[in-house]
Amino acid sequence: MAGRAEIENVRDYYAKILPFYELESVARAHLNFWRAIVRQQQPARILEIGAGLGRITSALARLAPAVGIDLSMEMLSVAPYPRRRKAGRKRGAPAARIRDASFVAADMRRAHFGPVFDLIVGPGDPLSHLTTMKDRRGALRAVAAQLAPGGRFVLEGLYRRRLETAMPRRRVRHAAGVLEIEEAWFPVGVGNLWHARYRYRDRRPGEPDRTAQAFFVARSWDPVGVRRLFASCGLRVEHMWGDLDRRPFWRGAPRVVIVARRRTELPRR
Repeated sequence: MAGRAEIENVRDYYAKILPFYELESVARAHLNFWRAIVRQQQPARILEIGAGLGRITSALARLAPAVGIDLSMEMLSVAPYPRRRKAGRKRGAPAARIRDASFVAADMRRAHFGPVFDLIVGPGDPLSHLTTMKDRRGALRAVAAQLAPGGRFVLEGLYRRRLETAMPRRRVRHAAGVLEIEEAWFPVGVGNLWHARYRYRDRRPGEPDRTAQAFFVARSWDPVGVRRLFASCGLRVEHMWGDLDRRPFWRGAPRVVIVARRRTELPRR
């Protein structure tokens, strides 16, 4: 994502699929994993990069103040803003610990709040849209610069073996019907680049089907070079897991989850 045109392509992609992505995101939130990370780390402040619809940021804000950033204004415009619940609470039940959630439209490569976050998270691999190593290093250096000393970065990374991959069709039930999703990934050249294709069909009784298809180019992670890349950006990798159950990474894993800590001294830009 080297320039303004690439940024606009990413924004246009998410604007196009927003109605479908919003329905799908309920099934893809993985909230229990991220809540467990927060409870383990006990951060004073959290930053989510690529916050999208803000569901994870808002959920984590129940545990600690959280900020979510994203390029897409369309996504952030529908992000939920938690409020302290008063009415409807059962007698004797503790009050919901919703502390604070805020959202900022920002480029993850250039956002800079200062070294104030004890935990930075990247669910769903927002770095996958950064297809050049220059941009990927820029984003990782920005992460390191915003981590408080000793702070940690947890990234749910895109990982795919170098084969043409068609995913099974998924069905997500929602209040008004069923969303069908077809997903296919095709390798492009070299360097872990992929052409991703998504097709959506929203079926609702008594209404015409709503459909959309969208494409984008993404870069997956090469686990062999992760530690060296992170180290060059001021981050020391502590763990590499192959799934959200925290099993050590293996060749056939569905993803790579990277847990890194800010190094004492940050590299010069």
